[in-house]
Amino acid sequence: MINRCFLRGLRSFTALVVSIAAISTSAGAQTMPAPSASSAPAATSAVISGTVRSGGGAPVAGASIEISGPTSTRTTSDANGRFSATVVPGIYTVSVRKSGFNGASLADLAITVGTSAPLNVSLQPVDLSSLRTIGSVQSTSRSGGSAINTSAATSDFLSGTAFQDEAAPQINDVLQHLPDVTLEHMGDEPDTYIIVGGAQPYETQTLIDGHPLALGQNGAWSSTYFPSYLLGGVETQAGPGNTTPFANIAVGGTVNLLTPGFTQKPTAELNVGTDNYFSQYSNLIASDTLGKLAYVVDIGAGGLNGPYYQSQHCDLDGSPSASIVEYCGDASGSLLTRGEVLKLRYNFTPQTSLEVGFVGAWGEFSPQGVAWGTDDGPSKIVACLPNTQQCGNPANAPLVGQTIHGYTWYPGSFVYNNQDLFDAQFRTSIGNNTLLIRPYLGSIEPEITDGTQEGQYPQYFAPGANYVACTIVNGAPTNAPCYQAPGQTPGTQLPAGGPANANYFESAVCPVGSIYSYSQLNSPANTLVTKNGQEECFQYPYTTFEHDKLYGSTFSILHPMGDSTLNFTYDFHGQSTFAFINAPTNISVPTSTDRYSTFSLTGDIHVTPKISIDAGLYDTLWSIAGVQPLIVGGAPQTDANGNTILTGLGRHIAHFDPHIALILRPNSNTSVRAAWGTSATFPFVGQVSGNALYDPYASSAPSYTDGSLTEKNPALNPEVSTAYDLGMDHRFKNGSVFSADIDDTVIHGVFQDVVTGEIVPFNPSCYAAPCLLGVSAPINAALLHTEQATIHYRYSPRIGFGFNLSASATRSIVEGIPASVYNSAPTFPANGQQICGNGLDPATSTCIPYLKGYGQITYAAKGGTYFGLGADYEGKNNSYLQPPLAIVDFTMRRPVTKTFEILVSAENLLNTSNFNNLPIPNGGVQTVAENSTGLTSYQQTLIPTPPRTVRVQLRLHVGR
Repeated sequence: MINRCFLRGLRSFTALVVSIAAISTSAGAQTMPAPSASSAPAATSAVISGTVRSGGGAPVAGASIEISGPTSTRTTSDANGRFSATVVPGIYTVSVRKSGFNGASLADLAITVGTSAPLNVSLQPVDLSSLRTIGSVQSTSRSGGSAINTSAATSDFLSGTAFQDEAAPQINDVLQHLPDVTLEHMGDEPDTYIIVGGAQPYETQTLIDGHPLALGQNGAWSSTYFPSYLLGGVETQAGPGNTTPFANIAVGGTVNLLTPGFTQKPTAELNVGTDNYFSQYSNLIASDTLGKLAYVVDIGAGGLNGPYYQSQHCDLDGSPSASIVEYCGDASGSLLTRGEVLKLRYNFTPQTSLEVGFVGAWGEFSPQGVAWGTDDGPSKIVACLPNTQQCGNPANAPLVGQTIHGYTWYPGSFVYNNQDLFDAQFRTSIGNNTLLIRPYLGSIEPEITDGTQEGQYPQYFAPGANYVACTIVNGAPTNAPCYQAPGQTPGTQLPAGGPANANYFESAVCPVGSIYSYSQLNSPANTLVTKNGQEECFQYPYTTFEHDKLYGSTFSILHPMGDSTLNFTYDFHGQSTFAFINAPTNISVPTSTDRYSTFSLTGDIHVTPKISIDAGLYDTLWSIAGVQPLIVGGAPQTDANGNTILTGLGRHIAHFDPHIALILRPNSNTSVRAAWGTSATFPFVGQVSGNALYDPYASSAPSYTDGSLTEKNPALNPEVSTAYDLGMDHRFKNGSVFSADIDDTVIHGVFQDVVTGEIVPFNPSCYAAPCLLGVSAPINAALLHTEQATIHYRYSPRIGFGFNLSASATRSIVEGIPASVYNSAPTFPANGQQICGNGLDPATSTCIPYLKGYGQITYAAKGGTYFGLGADYEGKNNSYLQPPLAIVDFTMRRPVTKTFEILVSAENLLNTSNFNNLPIPNGGVQTVAENSTGLTSYQQTLIPTPPRTVRVQLRLHVGR
């Protein structure tokens, strides 16, 4: 479905293209006459010759070579990819085109009398897997040096070598080096979410090899579990100059994870390593082209133990002045990962190929341990918490009266993440046009919490025989809290209706568990258990589950027009989501699907050799199919049993987004860009589909049944952004490159939770029935204004000292949040303040630092020895919720033979801001929040940086 606005834009854009094409053809006829024999006399002639090859190294026959300068001529590569032309001396530009490939342009060719200038031109196949090669012309200078950004978008790239040099098993550790990337840290959870362009996690689009990943119920993809050994590189693009087929739904920006690519010659690489916490990791990569068949295989496994590996600590409940011991044992919380990449490509001809691939990533914290823990600090151990019937583990009675360093975590549970993606790409030429078809299917189980074994561990115990006895009047205690001796013999079966003569502890403090509780009287065998005469109350098996099924395909036709390219694309992709909390009956998202169908027309139009226009017109239809409460007269309807009646939910929203950019190339070493455009973020299924969700607290709380209620909003509208960008790249004579960009984005209708019910104070009735800590619902309530300035200066000589300096300054301010969003408790974000979320929900805003930067000094010696010393600076308002800090990294790579090398790396070399290593240790930093009466000071908990980790890696390689 293409709306009228898109059709009008399509007609206007087509008219513009036709006019430009006519001008270009006319200019070409005047400036590029066919050469004659007399135009280049032998005494004053020179020769430009070379070979055209594909990115894999195969010769490309029939490529069109256009030479412009004092003499302008055209020629064609032969069967071996070779070409030759005689010209007069001067400065030349050589442009190479071939259907099925992105064009290449080489500038600043200084041709003198009687000389020959041999060139090697590499053409990359047209491929939507990379943001940097979609319909673009690669432009380089023969004088050498690093490539510059000649696109219209704010772009950055990290090679696979960057991840290998730090030997980092998690991609977050290296991604944070990019100036426009922020990693949101999720409070007392190890989760991280990638943010590009100073926006929010759900406003950043994440791709793998150009395929959109599922956004799930919360609209964000967790980067915690994707191992770095599966990466061949990472690309980011931000700003309206982004004209890829998916740019219209990337409000903040796009991050694209690239898997290793095909090679023309046999290559193999084996990496094995360990660190100072006895973590081990290994991976094997192999690739080759056997005739017309090419393959890539990448398999690996990794571990990340951390400083609590196989350590013994005590799990406490209470406060530093009075805590009871629930359990003492292993506090490890290690992260384990596995991953596989398998890609096959068959080249029927240089222009026609078929690729199939599989990317699988699996990770788990097993056991969950202190990975989700908090540091309680020095705590005094007591037998029972004052004025309660919650007492400590009799097995740890000798600790009573001592002060120990305590922790809170969830023994007996583990967390896993499973992700599988199957994809394919068919590429062929139809005349001068290139056709791409890219289907894919996938399955993601994002961060499943399995608390099945958690119920085997104690939450607390009933008091002993010396506790105040209950005085029973009319079957109820009159002097509660008190203790009545157990009514059953230890180990007996628990009656279906509860104990026949249940004591106060069993009926009020620790009754039979339900999906709303975090503790339960039942043992795993459904029996009463006592220790030293004290009944045991077990933890509840807290569980979360989500399954996202992915599907989609992209159809693109690329049409070359000289140095220009038009790209017409139809893309559809979607997901089916089901999720619950604690039990399949407590559904957070019933089976629901959302789908994006987008028609786009993008163009890279070279008006003159120095001026080009990048433009994109996007028409998107977003659809959702789910369920919603039946509303009559403004009130939800219930059945005879009091259950809310549900009915079908179906919505369709169309949105048109234009992107346009101007790129000026005054010379081959300078590129200047300016861009404008709009984009949209559509609601995610967890916000709109299903009944209101009761979410019991996973952690200890004042009562055992308290939680929050999140209502759905089926009428939620998309966020809409308008963005501007101005940037430039310049390459200096020594090959160093300086980049700068200024981006300004205004997002309207920002998703925000409005509090529709007050937080209730604790009361004893919460022991017997669920109590709500709060009721909220998502609405379009705010305007987010983000301004970001980014600079990047890099110098990478083959031998000698180099550097990599980058920084970003960001202002990300939210406005227009009505007072109705807040209640009496302070919350985030605040009007007029730099956005900073509470770190507990990826749908809330993250903490964007005002200033962020990365600086690195490198040294490359002959023979391949390499040193790197870098520092990541996180300024005020950073996602660690700390004052400004710097995290130092170090790399040393030393070849031993031609095929064997040793790598030593250190992450957080100075162990900066790493206090006790747990996600939430004691301490805090002042931040600003807001309630309905105005601004207030809010104590937010610090999040530590990763601990100092030293890794040693051995690398055996052939052909790499």
